[in-house]
Amino acid sequence: MRWKLALWKRQYLSKGGRITLIKSILASMPLYQLSLFRMPKVVARRLEKLQRDFLWGGGSTERKAHLVSWERVCVSKEKGGLGLRKLVHLNKALLGKWVWRFARAKEEMWKHVLVAKYGQEEFGWRTKKANGAFGVGLWKEI
Repeated sequence: MRWKLALWKRQYLSKGGRITLIKSILASMPLYQLSLFRMPKVVARRLEKLQRDFLWGGGSTERKAHLVSWERVCVSKEKGGLGLRKLVHLNKALLGKWVWRFARAKEEMWKHVLVAKYGQEEFGWRTKKANGAFGVGLWKEI
């Protein structure tokens, strides 16, 4: 992500241009990993800091004042924000889609493998809970 920012630092971009780049490039770069793995909060904070600094400073080396809180920036446009997404919430939503896929899947091979390894509760929404202190439940990390 830093090398992308380094390319954009040399250009003079408006705030609208920076927001567009954050939404289209920076926020989508880790999307595949976010859909498969739980992102540590430290990593999410670091990536959001890069986005914040790029938005307000445009890549300049001196510190710039953040004119609006990041919480406000991440509110949807309809509610007065800029529509950027918080990575922790996006990560949780993308991982939650796997619960939905698990419940909806009928004959997919990946579901058969998971059911054979972890079992399945009666309603089909999740695997059985881990047994014992060292058991591993499939959805524990989600």
